[in-house]
Amino acid sequence: MMTKPSITELDRCVDSRYTLVAMAAKRARMIGHERMEKEEAEGYTGMPEKPVTQAVNEIAGGIVGYVRSAAIERAREYEEEKFIAISKLEKDSAAESSKDDNAEAKGGADEGDLFGDDAEYSAIDEALKLAREKSAGETTEE
Repeated sequence: MMTKPSITELDRCVDSRYTLVAMAAKRARMIGHERMEKEEAEGYTGMPEKPVTQAVNEIAGGIVGYVRSAAIERAREYEEEKFIAISKLEKDSAAESSKDDNAEAKGGADEGDLFGDDAEYSAIDEALKLAREKSAGETTEE
């Protein structure tokens, strides 16, 4: 079990633990290949530390980093837009619910709609439509 560097130290170097795992695995694989090539070329057989340990130490030391691609940024923007749309939907739904409660209290319940209002689906559809239009605009600009 690896105790140094600690996970809290490593968390400061990345935005998520998934990124940390992916970085460490890729770098460890690279180190392993570099060592194999060195062994074949020079007959080098010394292994100072395991590839994963060396990779994690390089990440903690700031030697290895990462860059987010444009696709990931677009996905994050889409998720933010979706979150905003869902939040708006919840607010609208709460307001609609309070209106329905007031109408039922007065005795005017609407029994024609068995499954409720399609506002939930229309708000999500609107969020998806906006995201698609935005991504379509970005691809035509490029």
